[in-house]
Amino acid sequence: MLAYSGKGRFLVEKADLNQLIEELRHVLETSAPNAQLKLELSRPLPAVEADVNQMRQILMNLVVNAAEAIGEQKGAITIRTGSVRLDQEALGNVILGGDMAEGNYVFLEVVDTGGGMEEEVLNKIFDPFFTTKFTGRGLGLAAVHGITRGHKGGIRIYSEPGQGTTFKVFLPAADAATAPVEAEPVQDDWRGEGKILLVDDEETVRNIGTRMLRELGYTPLVASGGEEALTLYRENPDVRTILLDLTMPGMDGEECFRRLQLLDPEVRVIMSSGFSEQDVVSKFDGKGLTGFIQKPYTLKGLKDLMRKTS
Repeated sequence: MLAYSGKGRFLVEKADLNQLIEELRHVLETSAPNAQLKLELSRPLPAVEADVNQMRQILMNLVVNAAEAIGEQKGAITIRTGSVRLDQEALGNVILGGDMAEGNYVFLEVVDTGGGMEEEVLNKIFDPFFTTKFTGRGLGLAAVHGITRGHKGGIRIYSEPGQGTTFKVFLPAADAATAPVEAEPVQDDWRGEGKILLVDDEETVRNIGTRMLRELGYTPLVASGGEEALTLYRENPDVRTILLDLTMPGMDGEECFRRLQLLDPEVRVIMSSGFSEQDVVSKFDGKGLTGFIQKPYTLKGLKDLMRKTS
């Protein structure tokens, strides 16, 4: 809800959207197994002043949304970047355009070959309490709306039934263009071992996290909620670390962490959340948390953390 309202806490820095997309490509492909992922990235691209993790969240939400819109059929998702100058007339056709200033903008465009949307659905897709299973539009788009608003950007949508959908997010451009940067390669062959319990109520996160953990050499166990996590931990005393989502229905991560510590005071828990590290770590200061990783996380980010905390 903080993301929807545009009042979440942002850690703003100069960012290259192309680099973020390249770094997250592996995760995006995993989150959209029914679609061919195509990248059409404009280079050089002006930088944006943005919260990097919130930009990853926008990208993940739009791609997952596109994959759900395609459904069980095979399709394609295209991610484009570019830059454009928007004047007052152009801003009149942009959602949130009334709060945007004339000037240069960087855009992130996600195009799917799904079934498209009727106008009635289009008018409601950013409502956090509106969702339709057949279109795959839900709370993730409300977060996209709020994050974009918080960054003084805007959104344009193109969609027709049977013609797919395009989401175009505009973000104010910083002054200088960034040099082309490729995704950072893995620098070593470090691998972990043993069982890791991954707890998250989102199926997409569980699927992506499981694949990442396997690639890092671990044997993943998965739970969709706190009660299931407690049961699995009792049944598997050789679990090395628990990767635990903070925000879950029913038993949330905080309560699950407390009950895990009652089972085993030495339990090792890495908390996972879309909230900032500062917010989460301060909440658990002195309570024995092993580490924190902000969602959506990359393979490199997870690898670095697991190596540091192993």
